[in-house]
Amino acid sequence: MVFSSNNLLFALKRFSQPAITVCKMPLSTATCEVLKVCKPLLEQNRNQIGVTFYKKLFQENPGLKNVFNMSHQRLNDGQPSAQQLSLADSLISYCANCDQLENLGPFVNRVAHKHVSFDIQPEQYPVVGGVLLATLEEVLGKETFNGDVKSAVAEAYFFLADIFINKEIDIKKSFASQPGGWNGWRKLKLVEKIQESPIHISFLLAPADGESLMKYEPGQFLSIKLLEVPGSEHAQCRNYSLSDEPRTDVYRITVKKEKEGLVSGYLHDSFSVGDLLDAGVPCGDFTLQSGSSVFLAAGVGITPLLSMMKVSANAGYKDILIYRASDSSSHPFRNEIETVMGKTGCAVHWMYSDNKDEKSKYNVENLDRMITNRNSKFYICGPSGFIDDTIKYLNEIGIDSKYVFYEHFGPSS
Repeated sequence: MVFSSNNLLFALKRFSQPAITVCKMPLSTATCEVLKVCKPLLEQNRNQIGVTFYKKLFQENPGLKNVFNMSHQRLNDGQPSAQQLSLADSLISYCANCDQLENLGPFVNRVAHKHVSFDIQPEQYPVVGGVLLATLEEVLGKETFNGDVKSAVAEAYFFLADIFINKEIDIKKSFASQPGGWNGWRKLKLVEKIQESPIHISFLLAPADGESLMKYEPGQFLSIKLLEVPGSEHAQCRNYSLSDEPRTDVYRITVKKEKEGLVSGYLHDSFSVGDLLDAGVPCGDFTLQSGSSVFLAAGVGITPLLSMMKVSANAGYKDILIYRASDSSSHPFRNEIETVMGKTGCAVHWMYSDNKDEKSKYNVENLDRMITNRNSKFYICGPSGFIDDTIKYLNEIGIDSKYVFYEHFGPSS
């Protein structure tokens, strides 16, 4: 198989054009064959690819540290971080599904929303593409990642980049056209700070310009950027789920104070009423659908589900909440949740790790007992282990996976 060495050059040049058109044709058979061969090589070098890519990216483009959550670049006992592994896993998935691109639809939508929230620009895609090709050449070796292979991977990368760029353009246009909508970053002012638990604080943010805010979908998140944080040499970006029912006067986010958390510590201890931050437009595809619901949350994963629960209760649905926390004092919103769920007689189940009673254990038997309405949508939010266990338990009690929706919530600094 021979590939033109001009493919990469052409792909880079077309980003200088004012109009960008999504490729309508699928990837060529020859390119797909190369990607399929690459898949096992990527799997064998998964850890090194993720670490090497981000190291190169920030060394060559230090300004991108103002966009990424740099706490996600820390190695964990010498092992790659979740973000580093996610990059490698995305490459592997793309190679596996290059001839069935419809399988990547949910992934593209989710990542596009994240990119819009951080105001990622089309001209940044060639930068990432160049670093990616250099990373694969370094990790796999020039003999394996030769000119033909490199050209095929470049073609595949920029093909997908076109899809992302056009998807993100559509999302941006849609949000900017809504009442109170915007593109890029907008100044929000802290108007109230509420202690929800010993480790959780809610922040109520209003537009600094006094205009209205876009009405978001329950379950979506807000990206924030802090330009100056003590102990940091660059801006700090994070995203937090919106924890209240949609409003157009203020947005509420709720932040858990993490151990050694640079941003969460600053927000808890130093961010004061009247202070400003930059916010991206609310984004995310983990949103409430019509019908009755079963909400399953752990820890601070309750935040997007609370927004959903309020909207669902207002619509009159009798939902179920199953919430797991370490103890009764460590989770926020208990009184607020009981008030919301009490509107329609919904069921609330608190499951605390420090309770040794068999009926308080988070296992398949107890979920089977608590979930009395199997004809519901199931929304899960919490740490990865909690989500994996919950999906497994729901499968074991016969819940169809097409009715199960989830979003990972992990430690954030």
